[in-house]
Amino acid sequence: MRMSRHRLRRALWKLHSIAGLISAVGLLVIGFTGTVLVLHEDLDRLFFPEVTRVTPLPEGKLPWSERVRAVEQAFPEHAVTGWALQREDDRAAEGVYVMPWGTREWRYLTMDPYTGDILSEPVHADATFKHWILDLHSVLLMDHVGMALSGLLGVLLCFLGLSGLWIYRRFWKMIFTLRWKGGARLLWGNVHRLTGVLSVGTNLLLGATGAYWNLTHLVEEWLHPHHDPADEAIFHEKLYPDDFPLDEMLANTDQHIAGFEAHYVSMPWAKDGQFTLWGRHREAGWFRSLYGSQISLSANDATVLHVNDLRKASWWAQVKDSFEPLHFGDFGGPLVKLIYALAGLAPGVLAVSGIAIWWKRRTVTPQMKAG
Repeated sequence: MRMSRHRLRRALWKLHSIAGLISAVGLLVIGFTGTVLVLHEDLDRLFFPEVTRVTPLPEGKLPWSERVRAVEQAFPEHAVTGWALQREDDRAAEGVYVMPWGTREWRYLTMDPYTGDILSEPVHADATFKHWILDLHSVLLMDHVGMALSGLLGVLLCFLGLSGLWIYRRFWKMIFTLRWKGGARLLWGNVHRLTGVLSVGTNLLLGATGAYWNLTHLVEEWLHPHHDPADEAIFHEKLYPDDFPLDEMLANTDQHIAGFEAHYVSMPWAKDGQFTLWGRHREAGWFRSLYGSQISLSANDATVLHVNDLRKASWWAQVKDSFEPLHFGDFGGPLVKLIYALAGLAPGVLAVSGIAIWWKRRTVTPQMKAG
């Protein structure tokens, strides 16, 4: 029985090593970009305060209709297609998506909701630093191929976490021990073990949620390929009346979902389109995304077309909604953000230390055979 366990451990160690070497570079990239995404708001405040930070005024923010009108007047050849309403941070600028007439190019700008001042020129949405980092993180800049690879890396991260936990199942005996005098291989081994044990929970969480998003999306695309002619439509005029009750639409959401608070508004960007308010309940718990509930209204007369109250959805829909805050750590304040930022670095540390262990083992073994 003891020999059988020894063989099992050796086999699992070998699989763990192979999986680690295969996924090392990918996990290093995904982990580092994940840390950047966790900290992107802090980085924006540090490096781009002129386009991301505003000064609150005693009278509060302008009515939303005036903010929309300010963008339309500043860029008359563009249609406003999406609006990120800042509810969590009074000093944050609001993000606005616009589309030039006669194109399907989504562009992005920021504005001061207190004064209506435009803080940045419209740039291609894909050209923003955050979008580039998110694209690198989620699809490795390779569209569907990258999505598949990133999903498989999530699966491998889960396997590495579980197999490593079994290999080091007696970790508590020397969990915080770093032996400096045993050579580089022993030191790297201790770093690898300590990092792996401390980060196994977040690695499993991040790997599982990331893999679920990517792989289920690919399966859905394969089973039910979807093509909407509206995705290719090009329009040359505003797609809702000038007197559309924008402010009332936001103010009256309680009539459709009690306690609802919109965090993003999708404007009509195709003929016969609709407004869709994405948000959540004002007293939602930590593990609720900002966009779990939706209200859709006709762009012609504000008639309610569809309401999705997450609180009344299935248990699985509520579980899936929790994946976003659990994956990106945008809950619980600065301490949680710090933990997630460090967790994002863990796969990189594991990749580097794992490669170092493999390299030391590879160079030491031939010497032992020669001796």
